[in-house]
Amino acid sequence: MPKTKRSKHKRATPGAGAVAPAGTDFGALGLNGRAAKGDLVELEETMQAGQRRLRVRTQTMMDRYLQRGQITRRQFDAGERLHTLWRAAGAAQSVVATYGIRIKGPGEMSEHQAVRRAQVTKTLAAVGTRLASALVHVCLCDEAAGDWGERHRGRAGDGIAVLRLALDSLADHCGLPGD
Repeated sequence: MPKTKRSKHKRATPGAGAVAPAGTDFGALGLNGRAAKGDLVELEETMQAGQRRLRVRTQTMMDRYLQRGQITRRQFDAGERLHTLWRAAGAAQSVVATYGIRIKGPGEMSEHQAVRRAQVTKTLAAVGTRLASALVHVCLCDEAAGDWGERHRGRAGDGIAVLRLALDSLADHCGLPGD
């Protein structure tokens, strides 16, 4: 992969010159769809003279909430710690196939994964069942806080407020310094 030189962040907005360089693929949404969703798209130069590309910098709901200022850096870091534990526990779906020799059978986990899974369980228990539900929904399943609010509280607007409380509680449990 060629090294890149980053330029200033640019929010792609429909109709405001949001034209992707040739060969750029933004999937089914396209550049305008990503902009309408609130994604941060960054224009960067490649090592090849005269060639530039766009890169989406907001890949998860937590990225989007941080970029929009809906959560603080401390809250984001707490959510990322939980997600990292979750992945280390082997609980997140793998998006990359492995062709190596399989040592364990299906449903078996390594000792390392078992320890991490116990840490995830302990961490979620520390924040409480109601707040843990919001953390799982947003940080681990990458779903919108508004969807959680609609499903569990009857109002989409409650989702982000509950998520903030849950992330603050999680940050306190992790011992992250205050804002």
